[in-house]
Amino acid sequence: MYLLDVLMPGMSGIDAAQALAEAKGHPVVVFITSSLESAVEGYRVEAAGFILKPVEEESFRATMERVMRRRLGVKKAVLPVVHNRVNVELPLERLAWFENRLHRVFVKLADGEILSVNQKLSELQLVLEPHSQFLRCHQSYLVNLDYVDKLEDSCFYMKDGQMIPISRNFYKQSKNAYYHYQLK
Repeated sequence: MYLLDVLMPGMSGIDAAQALAEAKGHPVVVFITSSLESAVEGYRVEAAGFILKPVEEESFRATMERVMRRRLGVKKAVLPVVHNRVNVELPLERLAWFENRLHRVFVKLADGEILSVNQKLSELQLVLEPHSQFLRCHQSYLVNLDYVDKLEDSCFYMKDGQMIPISRNFYKQSKNAYYHYQLK
């Protein structure tokens, strides 16, 4: 993916995109511009998107997500689970925490909904291991650090007010992971 300003010294962004297309085939180009008039020229070189100056974070994120989804085929990460004997894919950003209770795993979603799933907590932990926002903090709990409001004593306070305990065995690891995640 190439982010090009339309007005660059020596060569315009449009000319650079044309040269990239000749050299690379089908590059994914997003133009950053202060002029919407350049959008017409941008379509000539098959621009994937345009971001207006001054660049606002929300606009930038929305454009990047759209371009990545459409042009690069990047899908949002999901967790495959079995709920009521039906295979379901839950988007990771909707998962607040998991609780192992009464030989069942319950998933608390960001909107407050609770689902019962047929996998073991340890199995879910393995699947979620590549995603640094998920942390095993207790024998019975796995949390999404995106939904943690604060760490106090021996528990996480979630953004919805729920308290998730941190066991002694997981405390040092949980504390380190939480503070490292906050620094990202």
